[in-house]
Amino acid sequence: MSSIFANEILKQFSCLEDVSIKTFFGGFSINSKQIMFGWIDKQNFYLRGHAFYRSIFIELGMQPLNLPAGIATKQLDYYKVSDDLLKDHQKLLPIVKMVIEYAELDLHEKIEQKQKRIKSLPNITFSLEKLLYSVGITDLEKFIEIGYLEAFYRIKNKKPDISSNLLFTLYGSLNGRHVASLSETLIKEIEKDYQSFLEKKE
Repeated sequence: MSSIFANEILKQFSCLEDVSIKTFFGGFSINSKQIMFGWIDKQNFYLRGHAFYRSIFIELGMQPLNLPAGIATKQLDYYKVSDDLLKDHQKLLPIVKMVIEYAELDLHEKIEQKQKRIKSLPNITFSLEKLLYSVGITDLEKFIEIGYLEAFYRIKNKKPDISSNLLFTLYGSLNGRHVASLSETLIKEIEKDYQSFLEKKE
């Protein structure tokens, strides 16, 4: 798919770092350093919205993007750049830079949140993550703070029939190791540590 208009937009913002366009959802995404900050159809240019500056777009009279979704339309958080604003490069460029800045911040926040999820650890399935949540271990920081022994203890109290293999799974998760890689000697040490942990609890 090619578009004269999309290439004109790309050329207009070629002064920005690593700007590119890609076919996307019947039009083109426009990206900086592979991060999408706008969308282009055959004759319109839309900028990504954000809670920090969305009111500025509304004050400028920028209309939200509506795309067909079956028999209805879906409003997206992208706002049309008017013809007048598109021609005023000096005014538009700082706005585009602001949009890119917040698009990058959003991406970094998402990456940080993903890294904080317990699910990011080895051996942790979605169902195990939910089980940990159910005993008050809702993020990676909390899991590290209480340790695998306390985590298993809480789960065992909630589900007495849970397999002791979970103890080894939790150990491996916090130590960056797949449970299958744990030696028999280490497994016995983990079992011994848990017994000591239980004695201190009593």
